[in-house]
Amino acid sequence: MTRLSRDLLKLTPLQRERLDVLFLAQYAPEPGAPRPDMHPEHGVLPRYNHELFHTLTQLGLRCSPCRALEDLVHLRSEPNYVFTLLNRAPFRSSEVFTSAFCEWLEVPYLGAPPNIRALAEDKHLTKLMARALGIPTAPWLVSPAEGPLPAAPDFPGPWFVKPRFGAASAGISEDSIQETEAGLHARLRYFQNLGQACLVEALIPGVDLTVPVLGGPEPLVLGVAEETSALPHGIVTHRQKRLLDGGRERRLVAPGALEARLREHALKLCAAVMEFDYLRVDFRLHRDTGELFLLEFNIGCNLGSHAAVMFLSRQAGFSQADVIEHIVRHSLDRQHRLWNRASFRTAREAER
Repeated sequence: MTRLSRDLLKLTPLQRERLDVLFLAQYAPEPGAPRPDMHPEHGVLPRYNHELFHTLTQLGLRCSPCRALEDLVHLRSEPNYVFTLLNRAPFRSSEVFTSAFCEWLEVPYLGAPPNIRALAEDKHLTKLMARALGIPTAPWLVSPAEGPLPAAPDFPGPWFVKPRFGAASAGISEDSIQETEAGLHARLRYFQNLGQACLVEALIPGVDLTVPVLGGPEPLVLGVAEETSALPHGIVTHRQKRLLDGGRERRLVAPGALEARLREHALKLCAAVMEFDYLRVDFRLHRDTGELFLLEFNIGCNLGSHAAVMFLSRQAGFSQADVIEHIVRHSLDRQHRLWNRASFRTAREAER
């Protein structure tokens, strides 16, 4: 265990008293509901939602479950904070809907402002930002959601195809790796039929490394984890992320030159997207050359006990409740204008 020298933030007594949290998640549980089973399609997601809901209530916070964006739009209550795990809905650009809607409601919310969230959701723009910051990325090209497919990449294969927008490795399978131009274009046509834009990247032989960071007056790097997969080229699929398939392992990367380089890159990116509550920056390490390549960064990454954020939090000596409380406190501080207005409304209503 490597303990960090800094303490995490705590909610103030007044914040605890006034917080009225709307818990927005696909499987948001009712209070007292039993721990759900694994879902045949969504795997650990219901358990994850249940776990986070009860972590918040165990912190002494009032939480109301909300399972759909339609319910958020037609709110009958007046929450003063939206803790959202519902990152996607079946319409285009849904990833930024909750944050934008909460800005309109003037209610603070988990995550980041809509413009920063949109940047994180777009892997093409993320790579352009990384390049401008001097953070290496693998060569790539963009394939549109409709229209002519791009010409063959001017960098050699094998190539890795993934959705331009998306998280939890959605759309990633062993078919994501293509070694011929015919196979590549067939894969791109598959995504076009789904109405999805894609990235085509040079496949970097090596392993994945992830760096979770907590927001705060100074962003706090929790550590670095190496994540390996038994699948070809070490790719990680959506089913593995949902714990429906095995074959993944995670280990702590010890302090040293590699860890220091990753921290430097992650903090450089954080400085460019400063308004966030927590995030995770993902890299690929070339097994032969030792080069690092940024893959993406994820605002709204998984906070479950099985995920990288909590794995590294435990290594640093923090509990899940410690981390969630820190994130909510920083989120309120970051949005102090919205919080002051929303908490005042809550206090005024309580006096009626």
